[in-house]
Amino acid sequence: MAFSGSPRLRNSASVLYWVLPPLLCLLVFRRGLLSWFLQDDFAWLRLEMHSFSDFWSLLVEPRAGGSIRPLSERFFFILFRRLFDLRAFPYHLFVFLTQFANLLLLTAIARRLTASRGAALVASLLWTLNISLLTPLAWTSAYNQVLCSFFYLTSFLLFLRQLETGRWSFYWWQCAAFVLGFGALETMAVYPLVLLAYCLLLARPNTWKTLPLLAVSALYIALRFRGAAGSLAGPYAFHFDAGILTALWRYWSWSLGPVRFAEAYGLPAPAALVLVVVLSLALLAALVHAVSASPRLGISASGPSRVPASALFAPALFGLAWFLLTLAPVLPLPDRRFDYYLTIPAIGLALAIACLLPSVPRWAAALWLLIYFSCSIAFIEKELRLHYRRSQLARRLIAGLQAARTFHPGRTILLTGVNDQLFYAVLYDEGPRTAGLRHIYLAPTNPRLTTAPGLAPVENYRLPARATLAALQSRLAEVYDVSQGNLRNITTLYTLSAPDLLKPTPPRRVDVGEPLLASQIGSGWSEIDLDHRWMSRRAEVRLAAPQSPGDRLRIEAINPEYSHSGPFLLAVSANGVRLGRVEIRDERSCRRFFDLPASFLGAEEITIALEIEDAGAERLAFGVIELIHQP
Repeated sequence: MAFSGSPRLRNSASVLYWVLPPLLCLLVFRRGLLSWFLQDDFAWLRLEMHSFSDFWSLLVEPRAGGSIRPLSERFFFILFRRLFDLRAFPYHLFVFLTQFANLLLLTAIARRLTASRGAALVASLLWTLNISLLTPLAWTSAYNQVLCSFFYLTSFLLFLRQLETGRWSFYWWQCAAFVLGFGALETMAVYPLVLLAYCLLLARPNTWKTLPLLAVSALYIALRFRGAAGSLAGPYAFHFDAGILTALWRYWSWSLGPVRFAEAYGLPAPAALVLVVVLSLALLAALVHAVSASPRLGISASGPSRVPASALFAPALFGLAWFLLTLAPVLPLPDRRFDYYLTIPAIGLALAIACLLPSVPRWAAALWLLIYFSCSIAFIEKELRLHYRRSQLARRLIAGLQAARTFHPGRTILLTGVNDQLFYAVLYDEGPRTAGLRHIYLAPTNPRLTTAPGLAPVENYRLPARATLAALQSRLAEVYDVSQGNLRNITTLYTLSAPDLLKPTPPRRVDVGEPLLASQIGSGWSEIDLDHRWMSRRAEVRLAAPQSPGDRLRIEAINPEYSHSGPFLLAVSANGVRLGRVEIRDERSCRRFFDLPASFLGAEEITIALEIEDAGAERLAFGVIELIHQP
């Protein structure tokens, strides 16, 4: 696409060439810019850094799935929380600005790969409107995808500039961007393979330049698996089997749009699959045509020579390699299937499509783009509207709880009428606690909620019936119904009906930092310190007795490294029967499980005794002591 006409017209067209993708991104994803916080956001917003030890812990301590992402998650949320507190707009604005930079980088890269302004613009628009960008541009916790894309694109563009100019400063800046990318997302480890694919296809004399980067990635992967081996279990466990091919097909079909479009609008799945097959076959036909029609691609030390649009087979193949290589790390995760995992792979897909479309008739290319853009935009519009509404419900709930706390500063607040959507959007990740609101629970009679696989039981968020009855009788709790979207105080009615609805049975779970559960606390405990208690040399807690052979005791101590008071040797017994002796020294060892004797089955209550056996140790802090079911 060449710009012709008057200089003013050419300048206007050149400006539009660069600004159209960001403007379209802003238009389509505008509701993401105005959304509030949801789910994991609340956990990240609670991070704090007060000392160098906190800084080092945030830098190297693995989180869920063994991830270490200080730039895109930890420092990002800490900095913005200090600057903007719970005002979500600045967080989203920064995400959008990063994505705008990504689109400019992609346009510059595509221009170099295709030697065509038109193809470069199409590549940028294809990625702009890919369904994978919905979550990263609406959910702050997915910023890691956007930031890692920035490091991918920056690194690759710097490498291309080194090939163009021969200046090694570009190569070393590329290395710096590459290393920083590890602080955004683990997928950065695949970048050297993407670069290797480019060199083999388009700049073979420069293949050796990927070797230092490959060594860095190999070292990173080795250190990560060594340091986070215990975290790569459950939903994060790798499964190398035929399911990888199933996952590849699912992600491929998602990336083209029709499948997700049909799911969102309740349309027949077979029709969507037919569209996916048609779009895929069209790309395959274009690829075959490009092979047969293109002359042999010239390769030089400075990269690919300019070629006509009908001879872009190698760049298209590189785009597909980008897609496959960057998707490969998540394919063996059968329990982790999310469309935002396509954010970085979709860049390669966009490059490949932009290279292949010139190889087919214009009407065919236009029809292909019409299907792609129509399905993607319709899906994004509907799902983004739903996401925005959920985030506003979350904000309304937190605001309502803040008002309720103002009216009842010393009381526990119980919620009823909470559905699955609201629970997992706000309460599961302790949104009220993030807003400085403690002692917020589900009422025991709240409708039954679904426990999602791999997540903590919903019962952990309910106040036990015995504590609820005592709190209502002592006027220490207020009950609010949220089923209509706003908080409605129903304490009086609930207090009258509670004795008929609730049985004062012993709780299976005791949070020793909850004042309303003080009746379950025996001797040896201090007063509450924020959300926990300190035990002396020996302390006791009373729990419900196990009701099935699969019930086990779980204790959760406060990390001794955090409290600067460990390590400890702790003996645990129940009703005088010794259950075990464990060492508690760090975050990984502060959660312990114990089998319970079969003789306890059927009893009403048991007494758990905790005793520190170290001669020099004095106190240990605890949070939760509970029975869990592990069949």
